[in-house]
Amino acid sequence: MSDSGEAIQARTREIERMAVEARGEAVSEHGEVRVVAAAGGRIEELDLRMSAFELSGVELGEVIVSTLRTAEEQLDAQLTSAIQAAMGSLGAFAEEEERR
Repeated sequence: MSDSGEAIQARTREIERMAVEARGEAVSEHGEVRVVAAAGGRIEELDLRMSAFELSGVELGEVIVSTLRTAEEQLDAQLTSAIQAAMGSLGAFAEEEERR
């Protein structure tokens, strides 16, 4: 296999590893709810502080959903940045290979 093929496979494995390991974390505005989200829409952790139980069921649901969305946005931004960095370095590698 060529060096560039090996580099592509290595980058692909790295991106896959990042997607599996990446987590997004968010805490609600007043600290009642903390959420850790993983790729694929999985909720890894959902912590409710005692103050969360002072909210109505509807309010608590809204805070949970909002906090989860923030965690997912943070996760998406983290993955996008990591993938762009991996692809950018792969592009630089490919350009160097072409010059040889």
